[in-house]
Amino acid sequence: MVLGALSLAASVGGAVMNAQAQSQSAAYNAQVARNNQTIANQNAGLALEQGQQAEQTQRIKTGEMISGIEAGQAASGVNPNEGSPLSVRSSAAETGELDALTIRYNANLQAQNLKYQGSMYGSQAGLDVAQGQYGVAASILGGASSVSSKWLQYNQSGVSGGSGIPTGAGGGSLAGNGLWD
Repeated sequence: MVLGALSLAASVGGAVMNAQAQSQSAAYNAQVARNNQTIANQNAGLALEQGQQAEQTQRIKTGEMISGIEAGQAASGVNPNEGSPLSVRSSAAETGELDALTIRYNANLQAQNLKYQGSMYGSQAGLDVAQGQYGVAASILGGASSVSSKWLQYNQSGVSGGSGIPTGAGGGSLAGNGLWD
C-alpha cells in the first residue's frame, strides 16, 4: 500500500514537474521571439534612416557632378544654358534623381521586410505561449489519467480504497462465517 501511494505521488509530482518545465521552456522561447521582434523593428527604423541619409548623399553628389559639368562647359567657352550642354546637365540631373529614388525605394523595401520579420517573430511568441499552455494542460491531463488508472488498479486489487474484507473462493464475503467476526 505504501509503495502504491509513493508511486501515485511520484506520478503526480512528475506530471507537475513536466508541466512546469514545458511552461518555462515555452515562456523562454516566447521571450526570445519578442526580443527578436523588437530588434527587427529597430532595424527597420535604422534601414529607413540610413536610406534617407544615402538618398540625401546621392542628391549632393548629383548636384556636385552637375556643377562640375557646368563649370567645365563654361570654361571651354560653350554657353551652358542652351542646346547640348543644357541637355547633358538635364540628363545627369534625371539620372541622379533616379539613383536617389532607387535608394529610397530599396530602404523602404528593406524596412518593410524587417517589419514583416518582426511581425512573424510576434506571431511565433504567441504560438510559443499557446504551446506552453497546451503542454501544461496535456501534462496535467496525462498525469491525472495515469493517477486515475493506478487508483483504479489499486482499488480493484484491494490494495487501497476497497472494503478491506477479503472474499472467499465462492465470491462471498468471509464475514459472518466466523473467520472475521
